[in-house]
Amino acid sequence: MYRISKVETQIYVKGFSGILVYKALYAILIAFGVFTTFYLLTSPFTALFITVPTLMIILYRLNKVQQTLGPKGYQKKQIARKLPHFVCLKQQLISLINTIQA
Repeated sequence: MYRISKVETQIYVKGFSGILVYKALYAILIAFGVFTTFYLLTSPFTALFITVPTLMIILYRLNKVQQTLGPKGYQKKQIARKLPHFVCLKQQLISLINTIQA
């Protein structure tokens, strides 16, 4: 008898997992839109020479983030970036409340 002990809910695309999958898919969709726009407004060669290297650079950077941090480390890093802004807002609110009460 076979039992399923854990169901895998993460999406994997070319080595990406977690939120990085969605970032890669958004990058591909945006690159397609930019390619189409440049193709219609300028020429196919201009669209090709601008869009393809840019897409490769973005996917390379996402691949490096995936290899070094992973999706959970990337999310922790994003939260850690927002923390100093939150602390500053909290301090401003506390000082505003103290001035109102005084």
